Amino acid sequence: MQNVELDAEFRASNGKGFARRLRMAGQIPAVLYSHGKATSISLTLAHVQKAFHSHAGSHAIFRLKLSGTSDGKASAMALIRDVQRDPLTGRVMHLDFFELSEKDMVRNRVPVEIVGEVPVGVKLGGVLEHHVREVTVECLPAAMPDHIKLDASTLGLNESFHVSDLAALPGLRILDSPDTVLVHVLPPRTEAPAETVEVTPVEAPKK
Repeated sequence: MQNVELDAEFRASNGKGFARRLRMAGQIPAVLYSHGKATSISLTLAHVQKAFHSHAGSHAIFRLKLSGTSDGKASAMALIRDVQRDPLTGRVMHLDFFELSEKDMVRNRVPVEIVGEVPVGVKLGGVLEHHVREVTVECLPAAMPDHIKLDASTLGLNESFHVSDLAALPGLRILDSPDTVLVHVLPPRTEAPAETVEVTPVEAPKK
Protein backbone atom coordinates (compact mmCIF):
# COMPACT_ATOMS: atom_id res chain seq x y z
CA MET A 1 0.00 0.00 0.00
CA GLN A 2 1.35 3.41 -0.97
CA ASN A 3 1.29 5.89 1.88
CA VAL A 4 -1.07 8.82 1.42
CA GLU A 5 0.59 12.08 2.43
CA LEU A 6 -1.31 14.72 4.39
CA ASP A 7 -0.07 17.98 5.87
CA ALA A 8 -0.88 18.29 9.56
CA GLU A 9 -0.32 21.29 11.82
CA PHE A 10 0.12 21.13 15.57
CA ARG A 11 -2.58 23.03 17.50
CA ALA A 12 -2.18 24.14 21.10
CA SER A 13 -5.81 25.24 21.49
CA ASN A 14 -8.76 22.91 22.02
CA GLY A 15 -12.44 23.19 22.81
CA LYS A 16 -15.67 23.33 20.82
CA GLY A 17 -15.31 27.03 19.99
CA PHE A 18 -11.83 26.58 18.54
CA ALA A 19 -12.89 23.45 16.63
CA ARG A 20 -15.82 25.39 15.17
CA ARG A 21 -13.52 28.14 13.95
CA LEU A 22 -11.21 25.55 12.39
CA ARG A 23 -14.07 24.01 10.44
CA MET A 24 -15.26 27.42 9.25
CA ALA A 25 -11.73 27.96 7.89
CA GLY A 26 -11.82 24.65 5.97
CA GLN A 27 -9.78 22.70 8.54
CA ILE A 28 -10.50 19.51 10.51
CA PRO A 29 -9.49 19.02 14.14
CA ALA A 30 -7.76 15.68 14.78
CA VAL A 31 -5.72 13.81 17.38
CA LEU A 32 -2.61 11.68 16.78
CA TYR A 33 -2.21 8.94 19.40
CA SER A 34 1.27 7.50 19.90
CA HIS A 35 2.63 5.39 22.78
CA GLY A 36 0.18 6.78 25.32
CA LYS A 37 0.62 10.35 24.09
CA ALA A 38 -2.08 12.40 22.35
CA THR A 39 -1.12 15.27 20.04
CA SER A 40 -3.78 17.70 18.79
CA ILE A 41 -3.41 18.53 15.09
CA SER A 42 -5.47 20.03 12.26
CA LEU A 43 -5.72 19.09 8.59
CA THR A 44 -7.20 20.67 5.47
CA LEU A 45 -10.69 19.28 4.78
CA ALA A 46 -10.25 19.32 0.97
CA HIS A 47 -7.04 17.25 1.23
CA VAL A 48 -8.70 14.73 3.53
CA GLN A 49 -11.71 14.37 1.23
CA LYS A 50 -9.41 13.79 -1.74
CA ALA A 51 -7.52 11.11 0.21
CA PHE A 52 -10.78 9.42 1.21
CA HIS A 53 -11.76 9.14 -2.45
CA SER A 54 -8.53 7.29 -3.27
CA HIS A 55 -8.59 3.52 -3.74
CA ALA A 56 -8.02 2.58 -0.09
CA GLY A 57 -10.09 5.49 1.23
CA SER A 58 -10.10 5.99 4.98
CA HIS A 59 -8.36 2.60 5.41
CA ALA A 60 -5.15 3.86 3.81
CA ILE A 61 -1.87 4.23 5.68
CA PHE A 62 -1.21 7.95 6.00
CA ARG A 63 2.12 9.76 6.15
CA LEU A 64 1.41 12.86 8.22
CA LYS A 65 3.81 15.72 7.50
CA LEU A 66 3.84 17.55 10.83
CA SER A 67 4.61 21.18 11.45
CA GLY A 68 4.76 23.23 14.65
CA THR A 69 5.22 20.28 17.04
CA SER A 70 7.00 21.01 20.31
CA ASP A 71 9.38 18.05 19.95
CA GLY A 72 10.34 18.91 16.37
CA LYS A 73 8.83 15.71 14.97
CA ALA A 74 8.52 16.07 11.19
CA SER A 75 6.36 13.10 10.16
CA ALA A 76 4.37 10.13 11.41
CA MET A 77 2.97 7.03 9.74
CA ALA A 78 -0.57 6.43 10.97
CA LEU A 79 -3.94 4.75 10.47
CA ILE A 80 -7.31 6.38 11.05
CA ARG A 81 -9.05 4.73 13.98
CA ASP A 82 -12.17 6.90 14.18
CA VAL A 83 -14.01 9.26 11.86
CA GLN A 84 -16.71 11.59 13.18
CA ARG A 85 -19.11 12.91 10.55
CA ASP A 86 -21.95 15.39 10.54
CA PRO A 87 -25.10 13.20 10.73
CA LEU A 88 -26.94 15.39 8.20
CA THR A 89 -24.28 16.29 5.62
CA GLY A 90 -21.77 13.46 6.06
CA ARG A 91 -18.95 16.01 6.29
CA VAL A 92 -15.87 14.87 8.23
CA MET A 93 -15.84 16.66 11.58
CA HIS A 94 -12.99 15.00 13.51
CA LEU A 95 -10.33 12.32 13.02
CA ASP A 96 -8.40 10.07 15.38
CA PHE A 97 -5.05 8.78 14.08
CA PHE A 98 -2.99 5.95 15.57
CA GLU A 99 0.75 6.11 14.88
CA LEU A 100 2.39 3.00 13.42
CA SER A 101 5.86 1.53 13.65
CA GLU A 102 7.39 -0.06 10.55
CA LYS A 103 8.46 -3.02 12.70
CA ASP A 104 5.12 -3.75 14.38
CA MET A 105 2.26 -5.85 13.00
CA VAL A 106 -0.90 -3.87 12.37
CA ARG A 107 -4.53 -4.80 11.78
CA ASN A 108 -6.66 -2.99 9.24
CA ARG A 109 -9.81 -3.33 7.15
CA VAL A 110 -9.08 -3.84 3.45
CA PRO A 111 -11.63 -3.68 0.59
CA VAL A 112 -12.32 -6.76 -1.53
CA GLU A 113 -12.44 -5.79 -5.22
CA ILE A 114 -14.44 -7.99 -7.59
CA VAL A 115 -12.58 -8.33 -10.91
CA GLY A 116 -12.85 -10.36 -14.11
CA GLU A 117 -15.70 -10.91 -16.52
CA VAL A 118 -19.39 -11.00 -15.67
CA PRO A 119 -20.00 -14.13 -13.54
CA VAL A 120 -21.44 -17.13 -15.37
CA GLY A 121 -24.50 -17.15 -13.13
CA VAL A 122 -25.25 -13.49 -13.89
CA LYS A 123 -25.12 -14.24 -17.62
CA LEU A 124 -27.82 -16.85 -16.95
CA GLY A 125 -30.06 -14.25 -15.35
CA GLY A 126 -28.84 -14.42 -11.77
CA VAL A 127 -27.97 -11.52 -9.48
CA LEU A 128 -24.55 -11.05 -7.86
CA GLU A 129 -25.09 -10.38 -4.15
CA HIS A 130 -22.31 -8.84 -2.02
CA HIS A 131 -22.25 -10.15 1.54
CA VAL A 132 -18.91 -8.75 2.75
CA ARG A 133 -16.98 -5.93 1.03
CA GLU A 134 -14.03 -5.69 3.45
CA VAL A 135 -11.89 -8.13 5.41
CA THR A 136 -9.64 -7.63 8.42
CA VAL A 137 -5.97 -8.37 7.79
CA GLU A 138 -2.78 -8.38 9.86
CA CYS A 139 0.68 -7.60 8.50
CA LEU A 140 3.57 -5.17 8.65
CA PRO A 141 2.71 -1.67 7.35
CA ALA A 142 4.88 -2.16 4.25
CA ALA A 143 2.87 -5.25 3.26
CA MET A 144 -0.57 -3.67 3.71
CA PRO A 145 -2.48 -3.85 0.39
CA ASP A 146 -4.84 -1.18 -0.97
CA HIS A 147 -7.33 -3.94 -1.76
CA ILE A 148 -7.58 -7.69 -2.33
CA LYS A 149 -8.80 -8.88 -5.74
CA LEU A 150 -11.35 -11.63 -6.23
CA ASP A 151 -12.11 -12.98 -9.71
CA ALA A 152 -15.78 -13.96 -9.69
CA SER A 153 -16.00 -14.84 -13.41
CA THR A 154 -16.61 -18.57 -12.84
CA LEU A 155 -19.31 -18.14 -10.21
CA GLY A 156 -22.49 -20.00 -11.26
CA LEU A 157 -26.07 -19.89 -10.04
CA ASN A 158 -26.44 -20.54 -6.30
CA GLU A 159 -22.66 -20.53 -5.89
CA SER A 160 -20.57 -18.49 -3.46
CA PHE A 161 -17.01 -17.36 -2.91
CA HIS A 162 -15.73 -17.34 0.65
CA VAL A 163 -12.81 -15.76 2.47
CA SER A 164 -10.97 -19.05 1.94
CA ASP A 165 -11.12 -18.41 -1.84
CA LEU A 166 -9.03 -15.23 -1.61
CA ALA A 167 -5.51 -15.53 -3.01
CA ALA A 168 -2.77 -15.72 -0.40
CA LEU A 169 -0.54 -12.66 -0.20
CA PRO A 170 3.01 -12.82 1.23
CA GLY A 171 3.32 -11.59 4.78
CA LEU A 172 -0.43 -11.08 5.18
CA ARG A 173 -2.92 -12.96 7.36
CA ILE A 174 -6.68 -12.63 6.92
CA LEU A 175 -8.42 -12.73 10.30
CA ASP A 176 -12.01 -13.26 9.14
CA SER A 177 -13.45 -16.77 9.30
CA PRO A 178 -12.56 -18.79 6.15
CA ASP A 179 -16.26 -19.72 5.86
CA THR A 180 -17.42 -16.10 5.60
CA VAL A 181 -19.37 -15.58 2.35
CA LEU A 182 -18.05 -12.70 0.24
CA VAL A 183 -20.30 -12.91 -2.83
CA HIS A 184 -23.16 -15.16 -3.93
CA VAL A 185 -25.13 -15.48 -7.17
CA LEU A 186 -28.87 -15.59 -6.60
CA PRO A 187 -30.95 -17.50 -9.17
CA PRO A 188 -33.44 -15.60 -11.34
CA ARG A 189 -36.75 -14.85 -9.72
CA THR A 190 -39.66 -16.89 -11.07
CA GLU A 191 -43.17 -15.57 -10.74
CA ALA A 192 -45.77 -18.04 -9.53
CA PRO A 193 -48.43 -18.69 -12.18
CA ALA A 194 -51.68 -16.86 -11.55
CA GLU A 195 -54.44 -19.04 -10.16
CA THR A 196 -57.33 -19.75 -12.49
CA VAL A 197 -60.69 -19.20 -10.87
CA GLU A 198 -63.65 -20.86 -12.48
CA VAL A 199 -66.75 -18.72 -12.56
CA THR A 200 -70.11 -20.52 -12.63
CA PRO A 201 -72.64 -18.52 -14.58
CA VAL A 202 -75.76 -17.63 -12.65
CA GLU A 203 -79.04 -17.92 -14.51
CA ALA A 204 -81.34 -14.96 -14.39
CA PRO A 205 -84.59 -15.68 -12.51
CA LYS A 206 -87.55 -16.51 -14.75
CA LYS A 207 -90.39 -14.09 -14.81
